[in-house]
Amino acid sequence: MKSSYLRTARVLSCVVTASLACLGCLAAACGGAPPAPQAPPRPTALAVFDAVAPSVVAILNDDRSDREEEIKELERTLGDEAKAPKRVIDVSLRKDPTPHGTGFMIEGGQIVTAAHVVFRPDRLKVTTRTGQTVEAELVRIDEVRDVAILKPKQPLKGVPPLAIDAREIRVGEPVWALGHTGHGYWALSWGMSEGIASGQVDMFGARLVLFDGAVYPGFSGGPVVTIDAQGKPHVVGVNHAILFTGNGGLAPISSAVAASEVREVEAGHPPVVQKALAEYAQKHRGKTYADLFITDRLSVSRDPNDQQVAHILGDAHVIEAKQDGTRIPVVAMVFGLPKGPNDVEFDAKDPNGNVVASWPATVRVGEHQRVSFVSGNLRFSPKTHGKYVVTLKSGGKDIGQSMVSLQLEDDDEDLHDEHSTDSVDDGDPDVDIVVAMMGNDDPLALMGIRAAWAERSYPRRVGYTWFARGTRGWSGTNVSISAFVLDDEGNIVGRSDGCFKSELRPEHTWSCLGTSGMAPPPLAKKEGQYDIVFAINDRPVAWWPMEAAIRKDHAPGSDVERWMKEMKRVVVKRQKGTAPPTPPPPPAAAPKGAVKPGAKPPATPKAPGAPKASPATLDGRN
Repeated sequence: MKSSYLRTARVLSCVVTASLACLGCLAAACGGAPPAPQAPPRPTALAVFDAVAPSVVAILNDDRSDREEEIKELERTLGDEAKAPKRVIDVSLRKDPTPHGTGFMIEGGQIVTAAHVVFRPDRLKVTTRTGQTVEAELVRIDEVRDVAILKPKQPLKGVPPLAIDAREIRVGEPVWALGHTGHGYWALSWGMSEGIASGQVDMFGARLVLFDGAVYPGFSGGPVVTIDAQGKPHVVGVNHAILFTGNGGLAPISSAVAASEVREVEAGHPPVVQKALAEYAQKHRGKTYADLFITDRLSVSRDPNDQQVAHILGDAHVIEAKQDGTRIPVVAMVFGLPKGPNDVEFDAKDPNGNVVASWPATVRVGEHQRVSFVSGNLRFSPKTHGKYVVTLKSGGKDIGQSMVSLQLEDDDEDLHDEHSTDSVDDGDPDVDIVVAMMGNDDPLALMGIRAAWAERSYPRRVGYTWFARGTRGWSGTNVSISAFVLDDEGNIVGRSDGCFKSELRPEHTWSCLGTSGMAPPPLAKKEGQYDIVFAINDRPVAWWPMEAAIRKDHAPGSDVERWMKEMKRVVVKRQKGTAPPTPPPPPAAAPKGAVKPGAKPPATPKAPGAPKASPATLDGRN
């Protein structure tokens, strides 16, 4: 009985199995999907590291020779001061410089890294994981996409190339970020982090891959990879930055420049925005124009590197006038004048368009000087109150204007217009941007205005700060101002983003202070002219000229300051008991018509009976 039961069970089992098999065949014949193939097993972190790390190198900008020269120069200067230290003591944690970033080998024997890792293209070195260090040259660099390509000057041993992935990474794919942590207080070591791809975004002109793996100091420029079914690594991104999101910026997420952007840089394709920026810069470079300020507080001097530095304080909108005589002080910041003396004239027009006062002046433009300053005093007896227009003319043409309201003593009406800072030419809203150390809108203060960098040598990164003022009429959300630096060929050599505004309302003016420090400063490759084009979300709105100059090794300041410093040296030597040399004579006045290099030219003679110039007028003529 038991045997018969087992035989019956076996028959039923065979029938059920055969029936299921037939149903499977029928389902396949009717178009049903076969079972999905199993995904390959996820590789271990150790296996990924062993496969990728040999292709990763450290990037160093070896600027030790520059620092040694700076120390020697400082020791020479300190030696002339009685109480100052006479030598410099190096207390660095490590005597050998630590790398500034990471790179990785690709086909063709080239190294890919992040653009912001490159500080001194003529001082580049790469170090392999096995300790081989060789010099490298810069082949290509894209400051917008943040990608640079280097070429080692000698073959690297045991450094296999990594393949750049040709596809777009999918959300949820596992990724690994590699780099070294040799930065600051950390000793050089090779590391890796693991995460998943969170998505892709277009931000600040580049396509970025977002992932949740940690990125440590020194990882910049290193590869972000995936592993295919055969266990081969593919680069899907280049470590870029840690982005902070959410309320208060407390939600960090790592980002990498997408592989598609790396291929664009390899092919030599410039950023999309470069053409429009170059055209904007060229248009403004050929113009002569001026920005005017109603104030008499102008100071123009020379910094220790013999570069012009200016300060402007105030910009009056209302002036209390007297019927028996009033004065409108004015300062002009002038662009595009040719080298040498240039005759200009300030005019004041009443509300009816009649010229009521004029002030002739001469602007002397020095070698490589792209921004000049001049001031004037417009005196007259006003016959009516209201808005007066102040203009500056060059060659008979208006090159700049400002407005000021004159209010007579017996006026009961408040003529002040809270939006009198609006000054537009074509009906569109405007933005005024000045490269200065510091700026404030109300009251206006522009401190440390400059149009030049001065360094011992190039190429190198150079920094700057800037102040922006916008009129009414701008509207938008998630707004930022980008500062693009272009060389004389129209190539972008630097980009920084600042002045982030969650919203701009068209009924309000606005202002902000920005700096190139939020991103690597621009890379000035040589002496000469550069242009800064400022853009609101990639829309060009303002321009500023800059000049890269070589530092001059002489005492700072004017001729009088240099003479005072030399006199101080005589006193120091006398205190030491040594025989003092004959003190130098004070600087003699330059002959009429002659302008000594580095000194301010004499003020322009005025006709008999002309009003006495204010200190701002004299300071403004350089």
